[in-house]
Amino acid sequence: MLKTIPRFVWPVVLALAALKLVLLIHLNPGLEWNYDERRNGRIADNYLAGRGYVSFDAKRQQLRPDSFHASFPVFVYVAWQNAGLPKHRFTLLVFALTVGTYLLGALYVQRTLAYYGVGPPLAWAGAGLWAVYPSVVYYVGAYFWYENLALPLLIVVVYKLLRLSGGRPLRLIDALLIVGAVPLSCLLRGYLLAVYGLLFAAWLLLSRRAEPRVRRAAWRLGLLTLGVVVLAHLPILQKNHQLFGAYTLSNQAGFELLQGHNSTTEGRFMYDWDEPKGSFDQFVRANIPGLDSLNQYQESQARARLAWRWVRTHPGAELQLWLRKTALFFSPENFISDGPPTGYHPITAVVHLTFLLAIVLTLMRYRGLRFQRRDLLLLLPLVVVWLLSLVFFVGFRWRYFAEPAMLMFPLIMWQRLRRSEWVSN
Repeated sequence: MLKTIPRFVWPVVLALAALKLVLLIHLNPGLEWNYDERRNGRIADNYLAGRGYVSFDAKRQQLRPDSFHASFPVFVYVAWQNAGLPKHRFTLLVFALTVGTYLLGALYVQRTLAYYGVGPPLAWAGAGLWAVYPSVVYYVGAYFWYENLALPLLIVVVYKLLRLSGGRPLRLIDALLIVGAVPLSCLLRGYLLAVYGLLFAAWLLLSRRAEPRVRRAAWRLGLLTLGVVVLAHLPILQKNHQLFGAYTLSNQAGFELLQGHNSTTEGRFMYDWDEPKGSFDQFVRANIPGLDSLNQYQESQARARLAWRWVRTHPGAELQLWLRKTALFFSPENFISDGPPTGYHPITAVVHLTFLLAIVLTLMRYRGLRFQRRDLLLLLPLVVVWLLSLVFFVGFRWRYFAEPAMLMFPLIMWQRLRRSEWVSN
């Protein structure tokens, strides 16, 4: 694989790797974890101290069972500390993996574009653009976020599924990569279960027209991946059942559902959602009696019921929220790690506008442009993340997983336009 990379690319690769590493360390010289993982780290500390999977609730001033964020990192932190390894070395390990997967993601953006017929100069330019894209190189990519590991893996898996749907024989190394990457990504970011679930469903649907050998291989790989995903999540289900009496992966969904459906939301993440005596807190307490007496799972369920009740009683406002969330989703905003303000960037704006233009021109069949069956696999992560934004709220960290399609699809359409011009001439 590495032998196919042109020589002129290697100096760029080294420069990008150095830039990524310098930014990661410069913006986090203390090698700290992000605020979500600091909470998970405290849960791991409490577990190792014999208190169980608990964290300190500042509002209630007590230790409470906690399964708000992903549980898999907690298991990793417990194992890491049991091995006697300091936390800052784990940060350095994540940074090293971030740089490696970053370069892998750029390579597979190029390979995906090449598979779609984009010529080498433009395909490598597309890979370079992804590598320096604002969210990839800075807003998300320069910080300690597990999205930086999961996104490149998604790019690789989409490419592998595209090649397999095109009739490429299933190699053992590809099967191992997919069966490893998908469960790991879902353990790090639970909403990727929806992305990968629909992605594999679409892939198996596309495989129906393939020859029997390809169909059988697709179903074997799909079922094997599903089985590993289920097995990987069993410890989490068992742990949460012990804590709350319910087989859940997380208690976060109900909290986030209410964030996205209430009279005070703007359709984006509410940084003041847990602010005592704030307007949102008052709304919640007025509609959920005895809130402080509920455990985390019960509170999540109560918030989810309140969200659905609000949707049923405010259909007009809900429709306006969908429109507002869609506008936010395609806005040129970028995630800011430590506060409510968002970053606007002209490159983000150009890519989003170009993507929307490519979609419109394709729908209009401008100069013979039309969607191909394989485009479904490329665009599906974007569609699923957009739908998740409608169900919950627009989060620019999970829009991260839609951005490779926004960048690549216009380049693919441009290549198809050029090809149609060559044919007509």
